[in-house]
Amino acid sequence: MFFGLILVFAAVSVWFATVEPDGALEEWVFRYGYIGFFGAAFLGGLNFAIPSFHLAFIVPFLNVGLEIWALVILGALGTTLADSVGYVLGHSGGAALGSLGRLRTWGEGAVAKYPRLAPVILFAWVSFVPMPNEIFIIPAGLIRYGLLKTFTVVFAGNIIFNLLALNFGNLFV
Repeated sequence: MFFGLILVFAAVSVWFATVEPDGALEEWVFRYGYIGFFGAAFLGGLNFAIPSFHLAFIVPFLNVGLEIWALVILGALGTTLADSVGYVLGHSGGAALGSLGRLRTWGEGAVAKYPRLAPVILFAWVSFVPMPNEIFIIPAGLIRYGLLKTFTVVFAGNIIFNLLALNFGNLFV
């Protein structure tokens, strides 16, 4: 199933890459530029079911000549900021939902048993898996995993993910 999801993501990415920026999309890209990409990354990062939709705008943004490194940083900042919402939900939701007590106990035990593995898994997921980061971010908030530790790893992973996605999109420019 995991590899199937990656294949679907790659196929959708290739399909989006063939979309020409015309009409309303072209006007939106010209009008909002970098701020628009940041906003799309933030809104896309708020999802809990599908990959970030800011990836659909990669080719149009690169076609108008925006700098790839600026888009990498803005995409990483936007998705990391959105991921913080998931962390807060997990952090505050743990107290509100007593049924999550068993998950919290298991998560805390796993992190205590393998303290160096947790950031590696989080980094690998955020960097290379085209699925929502909240799968790990919400539980990190739930077990009250360190905020700075979590978002240092998440931001670094988001930089790698956006760099890979933008370079893939750059093949179609």
